Amino acid sequence: MTPSRNVLIPACGAEGDKMGVMSTTLLRVLSQRRPASVLTQEAPRREELEAILRAAAGAKYDERPTGWRVVATSGQAASLLAAAMAGLTSVPTLSGPVPRLKGRKIRVLAAYRGSLQWASRGGVALAIIFRHHPELPQSKKDQRGDVYAARGILEAAFYAQGWATVWSHREPYDRDVVREFYGLDEHEEILGWLFVGRAASNNIPARAINLPPRELEIRYM
Repeated sequence: MTPSRNVLIPACGAEGDKMGVMSTTLLRVLSQRRPASVLTQEAPRREELEAILRAAAGAKYDERPTGWRVVATSGQAASLLAAAMAGLTSVPTLSGPVPRLKGRKIRVLAAYRGSLQWASRGGVALAIIFRHHPELPQSKKDQRGDVYAARGILEAAFYAQGWATVWSHREPYDRDVVREFYGLDEHEEILGWLFVGRAASNNIPARAINLPPRELEIRYM
């Protein structure tokens, strides 16, 4: 099977000029991006979120199925995600006197506390779920690689819309609990989580728009 490639169709006239300006604007926006390890709890509206996700999925130019799906967890549901990551089927009660715990219960509670801090980043957590299609001629490795590429498109799309992202891959305490939480079937796996929010104002360089670009070695053979 011939691998698919992105095809650039040259534009001309007024529409071509407009597309050139739009492309230049997007490149400028991307060049100004900066890392944000701290996100606010603000999240995109559902309409905006879905528009960004669908744009990242691309056009349906053939009959191949989409190799990934997304499950969004709001900040209000962070405790549910944290419980699943800690191997729990329900959110533990942390208020009131804490009973004496031993062995596995202590480890699970500690895992929940750590997972809660992790799951509370930003306004929404997007689980990027890869689905392997055995009927396709592409290998599972190649199919997974295509989905990993979609992650970069997603991050760029969110940044272009004024949102910051933090990518995370975290091993759950019990994989079976997390698989049930997300309703995964035998052909699906979670590649990671993309947390989305606004960059905290005290976490980004001042006047980043005026910063010089990073040095990058580019070589032609």
